[in-house]
Order: sequence, then C-alpha cells, then structure tokens
Amino acid sequence: MAEPSTEKVIFDEIQQKKVDELIRESMGRAGNEARATAARLESELAKIRIELQAAKDAAAAASGDVVKAKDVEIEKAKAETVAVRKQNAITEAGAKYNFYNPGQLAKLTSDEIKWDGTKFIVLSPDGSPRLGLDGSTPLSVDEFFREFATKNPHLVKGDVRTGIGSSESQTWKPAATEKETISRLFGKGSDGVACNRLALSDPAEFKRQRYLAKSYGLI
Repeated sequence: MAEPSTEKVIFDEIQQKKVDELIRESMGRAGNEARATAARLESELAKIRIELQAAKDAAAAASGDVVKAKDVEIEKAKAETVAVRKQNAITEAGAKYNFYNPGQLAKLTSDEIKWDGTKFIVLSPDGSPRLGLDGSTPLSVDEFFREFATKNPHLVKGDVRTGIGSSESQTWKPAATEKETISRLFGKGSDGVACNRLALSDPAEFKRQRYLAKSYGLI
C-alpha cells in the first residue's frame, strides 16, 4: 500500500482565490443553515409554549368548573336539608297546637320562618327578625305558632274530650277562651282594677296579654 503523499499543495493566486471563495460559500451556507435551524427551533419552542399555556388554562378552567359544580351541589344539599328541617318544625308545631292540616299550615307560615345558619328565626314583614313581647328578645318559633293558632282558631281542632286521661283531652286549647279571658282585662267593659293588679304583679304576663288584646282588636 502506497504511503499518502505529504507534499504541500501550492495554488497560484487565481486558484487560491477560488478556494477561498468556495470556503466562504461553504461557511456561509453552514451559517445560513445554522440560523435557519435556530429560527425553526425557536418557532417550534414558541409554539410549544403557546400550546402548554393553552393546556394550563384549559386545566385551570376545568378545575374551576369542577369546583363551581361542587359548590352548587353543596348549596343544593344545604337548601334541601334546611327545607326538611323547616317542614319538620312546622309539622311538630302543627301537632303540638292541634292544627287541622300541617300542609296548609306550612303554606301559610313558611315564608315567615328562615334559617339563619344556626337556628330558625321568625321574620317581620320587612324581613328583619321579629321581636317578642318584651320588644328586645327575638320571637321564638314556638311562640310564633302559638300566636298563629290564637289568631286563627278556625285552623285548629276544638278541645275534644273523649275521656279522662285521653290524649285528645290533653291537647292545647285554641284561644277562643283566651280571648274571653283577655277581654276581661282589656277593652270595653274590662276590669281596670284587675288589669292594674296584673301589671304590678306580673309585668311580663301583662305585656303578653296586652299584645294579644291588640291582636284581637280589643284595644
């Protein structure tokens, strides 16, 4: 095998210019190709960044939708629970105060009872918590239904007594007789001395009966 020649190649001036030109062209092409490759890679990188951000935004939106959906479910469950509790409270009051029809009672009173987050409260016509006879303590739900029964005796069963010890004989009496009692202390023909005596001996009871007297139109 022949040894490779180590003889130095010498170009004349024209040849050398041609060689230099070829080298420059080659380097220029390499540079252009490198710049084109860099530009292509930068474009692809920008596209990937856009797609990645879009994916992140979509994931965030989807996550937000899931959270909103869960919040809606939670609120719906809370509302259903409150509705059941309210119905139970009205049903119990209907039984306690001997109303004829718990369903009718619910329709007539439901809008006046509201859950405040911890308990049921009674609302005034303006939507604020209704106060009791003392003017400072909120009216309890039980007091509200007792008052409602008093004002609407036609919705309450009579005091039927079927025998000693029977459950019907022990039910709460509608307020027909209560009105008669109150009329003895307030209104036309009332006993002023007895009314004054009650005010001095039991101010709270006096306030209660005076409030009922107003509701009956006695004063």
